[in-house]
Amino acid sequence: MLIRRTISLKWFFKIEGWNLLFFIVYGSAICALNLYLFFDDFTFPVSAIGFLGTAVAILLAFRNNSAYERFWEARKAWGDLTNASRNFASQVMTYILPPQDQKQLAPDVAEEHRKILFRHLAFVNALRLQLLNNTNWKELEPWLPGYEYHKLEKAVNKATLLNHLQAQHIHDLHQTGWITSQWYVTELMGTIKEAYRCQGISERIKNTPLLRQYSFFTKLFVWVFVLLLPIGLVQHLGWQMLPIYVALATVFTTTERIGSRTEDPFDNKMEDIPLNAICRTIEIDLLQQLGEDSVPQPIKPQDGVLM
Repeated sequence: MLIRRTISLKWFFKIEGWNLLFFIVYGSAICALNLYLFFDDFTFPVSAIGFLGTAVAILLAFRNNSAYERFWEARKAWGDLTNASRNFASQVMTYILPPQDQKQLAPDVAEEHRKILFRHLAFVNALRLQLLNNTNWKELEPWLPGYEYHKLEKAVNKATLLNHLQAQHIHDLHQTGWITSQWYVTELMGTIKEAYRCQGISERIKNTPLLRQYSFFTKLFVWVFVLLLPIGLVQHLGWQMLPIYVALATVFTTTERIGSRTEDPFDNKMEDIPLNAICRTIEIDLLQQLGEDSVPQPIKPQDGVLM
């Protein structure tokens, strides 16, 4: 995610550099051809070009609004997952205690809490890896006992399996008396349900792209406009139209590209949701709640980008 207030030229030229070069060459070619009066019979009225530009701008606004809504919904889902994770840790530490007739030592209780919360960290990171199409499942190994990690090998949706194992574990603890109240079980299962909800929202956004017809025709109409624009300007301004054309064309294509790059917030681009940083925040919070000595540092932005 870009976090600087200003956008670096490096980022701009990365997404728009080739277009900018094309506009300079294309605009210069139109100006050169105009010297030979090739466009006397083909020049479009400036007013018609203006109406087309207005229509394209409205279409761009609609499309980019839709793209931003997808981005913001994804960010809210991961914000909710962060809060649910903190709440889950507090519930686990408070609700899950050994039965009074079993004089369990404190280390046994701490290990039970640690197992549950580490499984939750495995779930969060599994969801992150799935959304980013990253198959480096070895990242989950430190959070899980060996037999649970091997169960993941055959699972298609590893995050779902981990949350299901969590629900089964809660049920088993209630049956053995580690969770005394049915209300506690309901609260814990409610938090697991919230994790499923956040997972479902993220998967829906990831697996359901913005309607292709919007993306295709928006880009098509933008390029029709920027290709016709110099033909409408050249006979009125001559070579003076070149900087005006390059500036206007760049505004339209950059705006279109921003919407295109925003519509999938889980594509591991610089502009996307910083899943790595969010997962690290959850990890830090849960380890602190467990009282662990070794707590990692938050992920810092690099060159104004937080991943």
